[in-house]
Amino acid sequence: MGALGHGIWGRYRGALAVCVLLAGLSLALVSNGHQGFWWSALNEIALFACAGVAIPFYYELFLRDAERRRFLDEMGTLLDERLATAGRVPVRAEGRPDPSEKGRFLEGAAHEVIDIGIGLRSLVSLYVSRPEEDLTGPVRRLLSRGVNVTYVLPDPGSDLLAAYARSIADPDLPARTAESARQLQAVRDRFAGEGHPGTITVRFTGQLPTCYLSLVDPQRESGRCRVSPYLAGMRRADAPVTDVGRSAHPELFARYVTHARAILADSRPL
Repeated sequence: MGALGHGIWGRYRGALAVCVLLAGLSLALVSNGHQGFWWSALNEIALFACAGVAIPFYYELFLRDAERRRFLDEMGTLLDERLATAGRVPVRAEGRPDPSEKGRFLEGAAHEVIDIGIGLRSLVSLYVSRPEEDLTGPVRRLLSRGVNVTYVLPDPGSDLLAAYARSIADPDLPARTAESARQLQAVRDRFAGEGHPGTITVRFTGQLPTCYLSLVDPQRESGRCRVSPYLAGMRRADAPVTDVGRSAHPELFARYVTHARAILADSRPL
């Protein structure tokens, strides 16, 4: 049926439905009260015609429009919510997440994990004083799949780290950084003794990291990173934490990868 036929049918089907409904009611009234098979059959046909026309007619007239409006309202609300959150970068304003969350963040890594920080004390504590499933177990599973893990800290003897320690009135920071590196080396050696195809590397950089940065598979489309800036006057554990996915925020993700590569380029393995 062409567009003209659809238009004519849409214009007159309501009037046709009313005519059929009235005809059915008239036949039902005429046949009502009469005895005999034919009168009963006519009465049943008339009632069926009334019901068969009235139900779709009233649905079309009242219910379908209401359902359409409800569907459009719900769809509009959903689109508003999606548009309101589109492009947002998830930020955890309260600071560092629960320790057990670090292992979950690393799950699914297929090639490479890079952690960069000034002291990495919290990371070390996950290895030495937390249950194995917080970090040791997840990292073991990554290494068994051939994933390589790199930990980067500033050179404890660098002038940059010494100046930063003085600026935040924390003269013991270089010594704590050196101790973190020593403990991470012990973790590396323990895993190396297990014979995994993946390896852990601990490196010193001549740069001063300006944030804690954890990168997972930076060269893959599924890459993601976690960033927490070092803010003066605030404990590092209280600094906001931002999660960035490469697929959702490719430009922002690429900037953090560039930062990580620059630090790695000016580093040496222990």
